[in-house]
Amino acid sequence: MSQEIQGVWRLVSFLEQRANGEWEHAIDAQAQGYISYWPNGRMQVLIGGGGRPRLRGEWSQVPAQEKAQCLDKLVAYSGTYTVEADRVLHHVDVCWIPNWQGRDLVRLVSFPQPGQLLLATVPDTGPRARPAQRVLWEQVQ
Repeated sequence: MSQEIQGVWRLVSFLEQRANGEWEHAIDAQAQGYISYWPNGRMQVLIGGGGRPRLRGEWSQVPAQEKAQCLDKLVAYSGTYTVEADRVLHHVDVCWIPNWQGRDLVRLVSFPQPGQLLLATVPDTGPRARPAQRVLWEQVQ
């Protein structure tokens, strides 16, 4: 499966399961992004919500609240990856959330249709369980 996931993939949908069991957009319906897996074992992902506010002026002059609104609808990290059976482990080196650096993010891998890659979080029922997520990607030719 390692060779099957290699390449560049464009975001189709990023869904999260709510407490009522329904699936909704994790960021928003206009989110855009890419994930890349290279043969050398490196990966990176970048997803930005379509509803992020446009900023005015130099970055150093933008109010902290406006910066936070932009980062609230962003996913960005890179590192290495390994493939194990039906899953890929993202070994995070750099991340927009510093707490994730040094962690392994486990994603279940499937291919719903040719040219599509579905990454799903592993179900978690512990006391600090996070909502389940499904991210669908299409291969960039």
